[in-house]
Amino acid sequence: DSCYPAKVAQSHVYALLFEKKFVRKKFDYIWFPAINELHGFVQFTMGSTACPIISGTPRVVYSSFTKESNLFEKAGVVYIDDTLTLANDSLLCRQLFETWGDRLKITRDESNWAVIQAWKSLQHNDETIVSQGRVILDHAEEESEIVILLLGRPYHSDPGINHEVLDEFQSLGFKTLSMRAIPRDEEYLSRYFAQDLEEGYIESVMDIRDVWPENFSTNSAQKVWAAKFAARHPNVAVVDLSSFKCGHDAPTYAIIDKILGASRTPHLTLHDIDANKPGGSIKIRVKTFAYTLEQYRRELTKERGI
Repeated sequence: DSCYPAKVAQSHVYALLFEKKFVRKKFDYIWFPAINELHGFVQFTMGSTACPIISGTPRVVYSSFTKESNLFEKAGVVYIDDTLTLANDSLLCRQLFETWGDRLKITRDESNWAVIQAWKSLQHNDETIVSQGRVILDHAEEESEIVILLLGRPYHSDPGINHEVLDEFQSLGFKTLSMRAIPRDEEYLSRYFAQDLEEGYIESVMDIRDVWPENFSTNSAQKVWAAKFAARHPNVAVVDLSSFKCGHDAPTYAIIDKILGASRTPHLTLHDIDANKPGGSIKIRVKTFAYTLEQYRRELTKERGI
């Protein structure tokens, strides 16, 4: 039995094939690449692996839709689940050309140019998100506000998977950030990691080997690093989300709890986000945590003499 995000992926492919609102226009391909390695920003990691369940989901989806009869053929759609390695640019270029060169009638140079443009667009998008995050964090410091940082995998930003937990906090007046919105320039981060650098615990502001030497999973490594940042920023509280049965996140549970507990950083832990939506219980936990944050904000304001 797979995790909730993997189940959602199968449902999404079904919707693309059979739900009328999605099939109003004819399409030729469903491209569901098996991504085995991810590009990350944490340094000195042992690996850059993606979740093996998510990596294997495209093949599981294919098996599900071809078990009794090939539903892709019946729909006139070609299903593509080739492997992609996002952590290796040259290999990624080769993989994409092998997948799309003949199908799109493009040359290798055209394919490589498209990859370069895609990376540029992604970098621009990241810079935009980070700049907005910096504005929110700076304003929080000036006004003694509490900002909520989501520790989660990329899919946990999806309200369909996180059960609108972030929306609940925003409705209560709290600003929220994803891990991607944390500023990553060394000058800014040195304010919070200076002591660790001076005492030799870490070699850079993006180093997590002091708390997790066996850091092999890209997303989990980023969660641990973001927890370290939150523990050092007085205006940041944490909502830690993980889907039920997440094997890659499991080794980080105790690590993140110790990091945030040692710094007394307010954090709400929801490690069982699954297909069932216990709306009432989640809202109660959100409101309880919001009350805790208000008390924390008052203490923070009092300490600063505001």
